[in-house]
Amino acid sequence: MLKITGMTCAGCSSGVHKALSKTDGVREDDVVYPGDTFTITYNAKKTDEKTIIDVIEKLGYKAEKQKS
Repeated sequence: MLKITGMTCAGCSSGVHKALSKTDGVREDDVVYPGDTFTITYNAKKTDEKTIIDVIEKLGYKAEKQKS
């Protein structure tokens, strides 16, 4: 699970979802606002966590892996 900071509304989470749905290898995502959490299912042969974080950060948000 990733933590996303900087989202201020449900529109923000919708924008993140739209960007991720265009990312090759992403199968499913669930961006939760409020709560700023994010779960994703992806094909590790087509993408990786760093790429996903980069997509989120290009939108102007901060994403980091949550510690268990």
